[in-house]
Amino acid sequence: MPLSDAQVQKMKQKRETILEQAIQMFAEHGYNDTTIAKVAKASGVSFGSVFTYFENKDQLFYAAVVEPLRVYAKELLDFDSNAEDTVAELRKMVTAHIKIFSSFETYLRLVVQVIGYHNRFAEPFAELDAFHNTFRGKIGELVKKGQEQGQLQVRDANYAATAYTSLLIGLRVNLTDSPDSQMWEKFVPFAMQLFGPKGE
Repeated sequence: MPLSDAQVQKMKQKRETILEQAIQMFAEHGYNDTTIAKVAKASGVSFGSVFTYFENKDQLFYAAVVEPLRVYAKELLDFDSNAEDTVAELRKMVTAHIKIFSSFETYLRLVVQVIGYHNRFAEPFAELDAFHNTFRGKIGELVKKGQEQGQLQVRDANYAATAYTSLLIGLRVNLTDSPDSQMWEKFVPFAMQLFGPKGE
C-alpha cells in the first residue's frame, strides 16, 4: 500500500531533522566523536530510524557535506559571468557571496574538516573540489571579460578567483560575528581589490 502524502511529508521532515543534527554534530565534534546513536538522540528518533534514511555513518556524513552544497551552489553561482558592466556585477556578486558565507559558520567547519582530511573523506572531497573548480571557473570568466573590456587590470584571473574564494572561507572561519552584523559588508571593497578594478 502506497504511503499517503502526509506520511511522505512526515518522513521527509524526519530525514531533514536527522541531517540537520548530523551536520551540527559532525561540525562540532568531528567524524570520530559523532555516532549514529548520538545523532538519533539529538534528532528525537530511535537508533534504527536513522538507518531508514542513511545506510551507515559514512553515508550520513556524505549527505551532511554534499546535500547543503547542492543548495548553496545555486546561490553562489547566481551571477552573470557575461555581464557588460563587469565591475558592477563583481560588486553585486561579492556582496551576495559575503552575505551567504556569513551564515556558513557550522557548515563551513564541516567543509574544513573534509578539506583537511581529503584522503580520508575522498568522496565528499571530490564533490567539494568539483564545485570549487566550477565556482572559480565562473568567477574567472567574469574577471577575464572585465580585463578584455579594460575595466579590470590584467592579471591571472584564475589566481584572482582562488584568492577570492580563499578570502570568503577565511572570513567565515576567522570571524565570530553573527550574519546580521554590519561588519560583513565592510569587507566588500577589500574583496573587490583582488580583481583589480581600474580607478578604485
